Amino acid sequence: MESGGSGGSSSKKGKKVEQQSKKRQKTNTIDYMNYIPEAIVFHILSLLPLGELIIMSLVSQRWKDTVVRYLKIVPSSLNLDECEMPGTILKRDGQCLLRSNFAHSGYSLKQRHCLIRAARKSFIEFVDRCLQLHSDCMINNLRLTFLHEAGGDYEYTRKIDMWVHFAFTKDIKELSLDFSDLTLSKPLAQPFELPHGYFAPKITKTFSLKFCKFRLSTFQVFGSLKGISLVQVEILDGSLAELASKCPVLKDVNLVNCVFPDQFMMSEEDIIVEKLSVIDCKTEEWEACNINLSTPCLLKLHIVGNILMTSHIRNATKLLDVTFCMEEINENYLQGDALGSFFIELGHSRSLTVLPAGNDLLQGLPTYLNNLNHLCLLVGLEKQEMPGISCLLRSSPNLENLTLLLLGTGREIFQNDAPPFFDLEERIYWDERNSTFSCVQNSLKKVTMDGFSGRNNEMKLIQFLLKKARVLRKMEIISISTAEVMEKIQYLSETLSYFPRASPLASIEFC
Repeated sequence: MESGGSGGSSSKKGKKVEQQSKKRQKTNTIDYMNYIPEAIVFHILSLLPLGELIIMSLVSQRWKDTVVRYLKIVPSSLNLDECEMPGTILKRDGQCLLRSNFAHSGYSLKQRHCLIRAARKSFIEFVDRCLQLHSDCMINNLRLTFLHEAGGDYEYTRKIDMWVHFAFTKDIKELSLDFSDLTLSKPLAQPFELPHGYFAPKITKTFSLKFCKFRLSTFQVFGSLKGISLVQVEILDGSLAELASKCPVLKDVNLVNCVFPDQFMMSEEDIIVEKLSVIDCKTEEWEACNINLSTPCLLKLHIVGNILMTSHIRNATKLLDVTFCMEEINENYLQGDALGSFFIELGHSRSLTVLPAGNDLLQGLPTYLNNLNHLCLLVGLEKQEMPGISCLLRSSPNLENLTLLLLGTGREIFQNDAPPFFDLEERIYWDERNSTFSCVQNSLKKVTMDGFSGRNNEMKLIQFLLKKARVLRKMEIISISTAEVMEKIQYLSETLSYFPRASPLASIEFC
């Protein structure tokens, strides 16, 4: 009995000694992480994707503090896309579901709803943690993309409002908010309306909005904004002049498929921007936009879609590059005169692109384009277009580069054994151009014909330019890739090689 008791006591003492030994070892254990220089820790963190960086911040308060210090020194670029978040249910199962491709998902309706809710919950938690981690940090680039549906989940809408408020009140250099993904399956979806406030982003340099409603009165000032892009945005108030006044260093304005008030693009005040793109926009009243602006600093103008005949661009004396594309052109002199009035200040441009280039439109352009260096036209080289092309060549004495984007007419290509029947006027038009255009004779150095098929009117124009262009260096011919044309390229190339050339340095290259 005594020996047994003694053995039990000895066993307890042994365990106690062992525990004390382990405790001393644990106390004496060196935490080598404390000795790693912070620069190395930051380099390791820089190799981690955003999701793993957030996980690191959840390990302990110490690691959270370390991650926050890192983010304050190295600004992040965040792409928070509800359809592209890695490591979530959305990536594994919900991608096709949230885009409403239900027919091929293989899930029951109840399963789909559960997956969508789980994916959205995961996305909300991730964005909340990510933005909280960056609450006191500067962000280089923040892109938020949502699958928002008007009248949908109230709590999710409230979350989006909070995230948008974060975006407008924090230090973010480049900001993009995209609410359009749901429109892939629901084209009639109602756009999200940005939350009301009186925001004044301090360091935002570029701002992009897609598929939402935007009130200019919501913003006080964009002190650093240089570029703004609005795509599928319904602008509810204000004007371009008001936008420019709130953005004192604004340089680039891009409006695509927007709807805005009738007077939005009209101002007597100077609009100090360098680049202006208006693509397929309309007003609340018209399926077109009315433009009447004074732009003394404008360098690049891009107009696509329909504009009202009363439109004007004034004081654009620094303009270098103009692209103009009308969706519909009604061939009439009234329209040509109206467009000529619109272009009256565009004669300063060094580069002009007109798509498509109807004859009345071409003849409505300014009479003198002395600064024009590059001209690009979308044409069919039909007889009704040729006088307009001649007018442009005559009006551009310093033209160096001519690009013709050729429209196919469905005619047979020029063949060696069976030439097709040609319209006589088309066939002899360039033969009758005895007077030499100043630009062709003195300045034209490069000609590009894109969409070449070997039609007679194309061959005649090439022959004319080669014969008259005394300083031509290169003629680049890009043929259409049909089997019929490709079979004839060798013959067409040989035919062109026999055309007389005014310039001994002129070369012809087929692409």
